[in-house]
Amino acid sequence: MDRKTALRKVLSCLRLAASSNPNEAAAALRQARALMDEHGLTEADAYASEIHHADAPTRCRGSVPARSLMFLIDIVATGFRCDVVIHRVSRTVMRNGWPASESTTTVRFFGAGSDAEIAAYAFSVLRRQLEVDKGKHTARVRKRANKERRGEEFAIGWISAVRHQFPGAELADDRKAAIARAIESKHTNIVQTAGREVGKHGRASYGDRDAGYIKGSAARVHPGVGDNGPRKLEHAR
Repeated sequence: MDRKTALRKVLSCLRLAASSNPNEAAAALRQARALMDEHGLTEADAYASEIHHADAPTRCRGSVPARSLMFLIDIVATGFRCDVVIHRVSRTVMRNGWPASESTTTVRFFGAGSDAEIAAYAFSVLRRQLEVDKGKHTARVRKRANKERRGEEFAIGWISAVRHQFPGAELADDRKAAIARAIESKHTNIVQTAGREVGKHGRASYGDRDAGYIKGSAARVHPGVGDNGPRKLEHAR
């Protein structure tokens, strides 16, 4: 029996162990324990086998996402019962006939069922719309530092408006543990980050956040029916 099959059997036994029939529950728990001992598995391993991940681009070109983007990542992850890892990948590309290193930064959502995939899709749609709105808002700003600062302030206002579309979803302790175990199995040396400070030497304009909030209020997120059912995400313009 391979590990994947063993995990599936252990998970099935653990579910049966929740049976209201005490004899059936006890037998299922004994079988689960036997399988775990035989294959060197834990309950966390079994529950983590139900956790999936999905990646979404950030367009940060290898750098840590801006604080505003981390804010968006956090509210989307919380709204769809996920946890995240900011994942940077380097690859070698040819430029003018010479090899050069190129990095990309993605956000990797971890969740059960279709949660991760939906979260990645929702984040991608919102990020693209934010970039369009922010670009229009700062189109006439010439100085780079001011452009970045005003864009960041606009983004914070925009995301604050979107936040109301994502009520926090409370995760059960076993789901939290399963997601944490799934992350540990794929990533090591994880460090916490609040995001990259943008435009700290620039000057913002009065009303940048208000303008962002007004534009962000046009975004609409409509959860579908069912705990893990499909969600529909659209923008009212």
